[in-house]
Amino acid sequence: MDIKESEDHEFIDIHIERRRVIWIVALVLIASLVLLVLTVEKVRELAERIVSPVEYIEPVPEPEILDPDVPLIYKIKGYTAASAIAFEKFLDEGDHRAHFDKLEHFLKINDVADVVPSYELMRQGTDWQKIGEPPFAIPPEENWETMVDTLKVLRDYIIPAIGPVHVLSGWRTSEYNAKAGGARTSKHMHFCGLDMIPEDEYTRKQLLPKLRRIHRKHGRKWNMGLGIYSGIRFHVDTCGYRRW
Repeated sequence: MDIKESEDHEFIDIHIERRRVIWIVALVLIASLVLLVLTVEKVRELAERIVSPVEYIEPVPEPEILDPDVPLIYKIKGYTAASAIAFEKFLDEGDHRAHFDKLEHFLKINDVADVVPSYELMRQGTDWQKIGEPPFAIPPEENWETMVDTLKVLRDYIIPAIGPVHVLSGWRTSEYNAKAGGARTSKHMHFCGLDMIPEDEYTRKQLLPKLRRIHRKHGRKWNMGLGIYSGIRFHVDTCGYRRW
């Protein structure tokens, strides 16, 4: 016997199916609407950032970290010297940087900027800690000219004979010179004299004959002063022909 569904039963199945389709469509529409709202909100936020940039908040500066391989103070063959990093800190004070840049330009146009590191010429001496004076000072412009010949003597005669040198004392203020016990007519106060030691290993016995030979051969022409201190420290200037 064939079993046939009634028309009422068929109507109920169709109605249920329609309701299921409507719910599915409704859920899809709701999900699409939520997605659209979220997308619009993100676009609006991005647009606001472009039109009105986020306010810049200056970061708190981190503590200064010095290069452990370049200390502020170090020893050069037993002599205490202030380093290049110490000089950079010195340049940050007042108008020192602008003044030093001008001095470097002067040395460059006179072709003596690369004879020794320029900052070494600003070293007042090796005993600044004991006498309470700054390790560096920059000479006034009227004194710059006198250093040119001294650096030429280093470039053309001293360094070719004994190799590179470390400058321990260059320009000195009158205050520093007096406290350090320097001569009242010290050539350092005229930015003419330099105290140095050779970078290479020398004994005093090896070094002295070389320096004296240079002074004997070229000293009068360059009005050169040569001083020999204890050990291997020596002085050169071009502001008076003499030797001690």
